[in-house]
Amino acid sequence: MKFNDCETHYARFETLSGNALRDAVTAFLTTVPAADIKQVVYMTLGSIASDYDNVNLGIAYKTAVKAIAQAYRVPEQTVLTNTKHEGDVGGVAQAFASAKKPVLTVADVFDTMHRIARTSGVGSQDVKTRLFAGLLAKATPLEARYISRLAIGRLQLGFASKTILDALAQAFAPGNKKELVHAFNICPDIGLIAQTLLKKKIAGIQTIGVVVGRPVQMMLCQRIDNLAQAFHKLGATVAAEQKYDGERVQIHKDGKRVVLYSRRLENITTQFPDVVTTVLQKVKARSCIMECEIMAVKNGQLQPFQTLMSRRRKHGVEAIAKTIPVKLFAFDLLYLNGTSIIRDSYVARYKKLSAIVRPSAGIDLARRVLCHDVACVQHLFEQVVGKGGEGVVIKSLRPDSDYQAGVRGWHWIKWKPEYTPSLRDTFDLVVVGAYLGRGRRAGGYGALLCAAYNDKNDTFESACKVGTGFTDNDLASLPKLLKKTSTQPKNIIVTKQMLPDVWIRPTLVAEIVAAEITKSPYHTVARTGEKGLALRFPRFIRWRDDKRPHQATTSKEIATMAKK
Repeated sequence: MKFNDCETHYARFETLSGNALRDAVTAFLTTVPAADIKQVVYMTLGSIASDYDNVNLGIAYKTAVKAIAQAYRVPEQTVLTNTKHEGDVGGVAQAFASAKKPVLTVADVFDTMHRIARTSGVGSQDVKTRLFAGLLAKATPLEARYISRLAIGRLQLGFASKTILDALAQAFAPGNKKELVHAFNICPDIGLIAQTLLKKKIAGIQTIGVVVGRPVQMMLCQRIDNLAQAFHKLGATVAAEQKYDGERVQIHKDGKRVVLYSRRLENITTQFPDVVTTVLQKVKARSCIMECEIMAVKNGQLQPFQTLMSRRRKHGVEAIAKTIPVKLFAFDLLYLNGTSIIRDSYVARYKKLSAIVRPSAGIDLARRVLCHDVACVQHLFEQVVGKGGEGVVIKSLRPDSDYQAGVRGWHWIKWKPEYTPSLRDTFDLVVVGAYLGRGRRAGGYGALLCAAYNDKNDTFESACKVGTGFTDNDLASLPKLLKKTSTQPKNIIVTKQMLPDVWIRPTLVAEIVAAEITKSPYHTVARTGEKGLALRFPRFIRWRDDKRPHQATTSKEIATMAKK
């Protein structure tokens, strides 16, 4: 398939939104040959591999400028000046490229991008620049626009994997969307899903299963507004488990190979060599996939989330591991010795988990109590919170309590009251805009516009403007943390009254606490008529580096809480 065939569709996608965009993506996918569908799907989402593969091209803004200068034989300073003015390297590359007959194929672009990603070591940036420039030199103006954006990770056509799944279902598997979604939840590789569907139809999708070394989308918790509701939903007896304020990880063990995946499906194995050693020594299974919480410990006491986050680094890992030791708290098992057990009940899975974990200084089972009444759950909750913990997770013991990958079902319920009289939970919201600071905050940002995720429409809807809770260090770090964009991304829904001074690409998740949920003419969460929902008196708590934007609190969740 010619790469130019993709680019003409990409240009159209940028003009559409909502159902029109979904229909256009569907029509596009029907034109893609089965041999190219995997690569095309990746690139349409702005990547060259699945999220969990963590393939990094390593092309920074400066490298892109150099490559454009080399490809079109123009002064580097000219490219730099134009890019600063335009705010888009893709547009600048398009302007310099000359009209020519399309010769690049999807395979040409995809394979070259992977060569760039594999290049490392001394002189690697020069090699990356040369490879990138070589692609641009062969590209038509439109191709140059999207190749440049793809290379620096800013393709951003305004949709994510959900839109691709909807389009695949509509185009190739009408009536089987649920099976596609389930397959993606246990195999979060959208390219593989597309390839399997085109080559083996829905029968092939049905054979996709859990594999060691490939992460499974993590099961999520529901919310309630009183503890009695938990027993109404889950039954007369429940398991109440401590909710740890650490790093949730999915640990894959296959012989002597151990891989750790974060909630974002990132491979974080190298950051926790001590955890790998613990798993090899204390988890007695030939192969398994288990879910745990990593907690920093000091003198036997659990430490705050921020302490653990200092372990997230590329260099000096061994030294920091000695300074900040950690402990694993295991709470679920998805796979054991060659067999997936996600269809088994929670009781059966927990029994197998208990049999393979050997408690030690480095690992233990999560603290858990079987409860028959509210008082029992409340007692554990008060003990946990009294020692600085987050709260409890209440789990179903029923025979149908399977592991629902990627689903916020009623098998797990979290109870996490915050120290406010009205709301009993925090919100994980995506930063979509920023406001310039005034007075003491002049010269930086003074407040952020935050949004919930509408998982039905694949958009972000504004929920609050937050300016409190930030430390001086938090404020000083904002310019580096936030990724500005010169125009409003079309997947961000904001009213005119809440237009920010600076648009931010939706990549960063913040944990926010508020006094209550109110109706507002200014915000767009669950908007009906002229009013949406907003968080009143919001306050910043911390950054959720462990969550992707599409794992943020949804508009539907906020609407449900508002009704309660």
